[in-house]
Amino acid sequence: RATRTRAASSPEALASSSSAAAERAAAAAERLAADAGPAASDALAAGHGAVDAARASLAELTASFASLDVALDPMTAWQLEASLTALAEKNPALAGVAAAVATAATSVLLARLAGVGAEGERDAPSASVAAPVAVPEGLPSSYDIEGIRAYWRARPMASLKRTASLLVRLVAWGVGLLSDVASGPEAVERNSRARAAELKDLIAEQGPAFVKVGQAVAIRPDLLPPAYLTELQTLLDQVAPFGSDEARALIRQQLGAGVDLEDVFADVSAFDEPVAAASIGQVYRARLKANGYGQSPEESVPSSLFGDEVAVKVQRPGILETVTLDLLVIRSVLSAVASAEDFGNESLAQFKQGAEGFLPVLDVAAERFLEELDYGLEADNASRFEKDMASVEVVRGAVKVPHVFRGLSGRCVLTQEWVEGRKLTDITGDPSTGPLRAKLVQTLLNSYMVQFLETGFLHADPHPGNFLLMPDGRLCILDYGMMTEILPDQRVAFIEYIAHLSARDYEKTLTDLVNLGFVPPELANDPRNRDVVVPVLAETLETLYGSGGSAAKKLDKLSEQGNSRVSELSDKLEQLSKEYPLQLPPYFVLILRAFGTLEGLGLSVDENYAIVDECFPYVARRMLADDSPRMRAALRSFVYGGGDRLKISRVRSVAAGFGDFTNNMDEAVTA
Repeated sequence: RATRTRAASSPEALASSSSAAAERAAAAAERLAADAGPAASDALAAGHGAVDAARASLAELTASFASLDVALDPMTAWQLEASLTALAEKNPALAGVAAAVATAATSVLLARLAGVGAEGERDAPSASVAAPVAVPEGLPSSYDIEGIRAYWRARPMASLKRTASLLVRLVAWGVGLLSDVASGPEAVERNSRARAAELKDLIAEQGPAFVKVGQAVAIRPDLLPPAYLTELQTLLDQVAPFGSDEARALIRQQLGAGVDLEDVFADVSAFDEPVAAASIGQVYRARLKANGYGQSPEESVPSSLFGDEVAVKVQRPGILETVTLDLLVIRSVLSAVASAEDFGNESLAQFKQGAEGFLPVLDVAAERFLEELDYGLEADNASRFEKDMASVEVVRGAVKVPHVFRGLSGRCVLTQEWVEGRKLTDITGDPSTGPLRAKLVQTLLNSYMVQFLETGFLHADPHPGNFLLMPDGRLCILDYGMMTEILPDQRVAFIEYIAHLSARDYEKTLTDLVNLGFVPPELANDPRNRDVVVPVLAETLETLYGSGGSAAKKLDKLSEQGNSRVSELSDKLEQLSKEYPLQLPPYFVLILRAFGTLEGLGLSVDENYAIVDECFPYVARRMLADDSPRMRAALRSFVYGGGDRLKISRVRSVAAGFGDFTNNMDEAVTA
């Protein structure tokens, strides 16, 4: 309360004021507990422990900030006090604990983010980029967490400024969650949707890095409860366009010294307003002059494209600084949560476990996200993808990749052929386009199967806004900032898995899951473990993939199977899950995101859409056309079903699947 009326003038004053506030809060809780009864004893014990942790961490913070003049925003203190007051009205004993925990967590996090060594240099906070600078000196452009931490440690005031509002929002949200936890599991469940919606809004307000991370965790049911997954799947950027003067400056920088916009583009007024804006950059629609300026020596651009319209994507100034700092903040918060005490509470333990599990996922997502900020890399990806699609006969005439003008593209500017067409978002929202949507979804899925299991270079951002249906029936794929590679062995293993899944040969799927890195080999190699796992795996996979429909319906069906083998073996399964925890390999995160989105598109057309069944035509083609030993074995396993007699029905299925795939890719999509 004292800090609300005046800013702390020194680190020592900040530490002293915060420590005293924590002690007063805990003491108030102890007095109030006399009326709260025995239920408050555990909370009070936790509060005393948190106060001790707060004292130690504040001492560390004071030492770290000895050379800094740190001011505490009075508004920040007032907002935190208001949050704690609201909690105190519901649970007075817990309010003291929350005050102590908030003090400890805040001080530890600030010390981690802004700790300065003896050689630390004090810089002014980073401002918006006045002159276009692609990569500030000393800041890693790829995901190097130690390099990023070193860069921002040398700029502690910028770190503190960025984290101040986030900490207040996080603490306020966390206090609400603690209130639910204190009220019991029913309150946690009852308020989960509201808490999830609050968290989604909090993330959306924080910027592109938070949105990307939120979208990544939204496909991980092993890390978050269902209500949070549902809310985070609707995350969208909330940004306004940046100034066109800055965009022109970046384009001029890309063109090189002595070259102006008028030398390259027919009408520079095209850069007055963007046609689209997002968190990372914005797009202008312009027309190239027919003089061929900017053609790179190593590329072959059809002369007919010069004089045509192009899409010029310009990166938001200062985005690399913003994103790297935010990723550092996110990782620091997750590390703090992962190392926090759960006090024996199941809900808090779940969040702690989720934070631990999400750290490796964050590292993978962050690496890909920083790659998205390099438009030069995106140009390389688009060129490679264009060659890949042209090299595979079955998709050559069905998929369009906009050509990249390499001589007019670089780290901050990407110039591509402009493509006319209808966005899938417009088509999927029109109920009268049912047959067209079904055809589009099938063509899209087949093209992704080719990327996933044939070329091994997968477009990993397949939201409907990244696809256009062209007037000639081709499907145009946009945005190559987020790609992922699948190694040859992984491609074959996935084909084997889908073949065994389609044949309902569930015992072999366990071996497939080991080969793919989902299941530890030790679990599958023990016959006793297999006797427990295989029946449950068979029942689970049959429910999930034996028929169509949404994941929610299938999960409900699983939960209803109370008398099933899953229920019968639950104790053994629980023990096995502790000894051999299932894991989602980091490489699979983007694959899961891509095919999860594709399944969602399919379900928008047909509520009984079954993605495994729809993938089978491609798998049938590969099993018949690929002469490798593992493909021969997969085909033999499928048509013989693990026995010694040929199953005619499966031979017919393979032949029909091969025909379906070929016919589908030969037919043009007509709008």
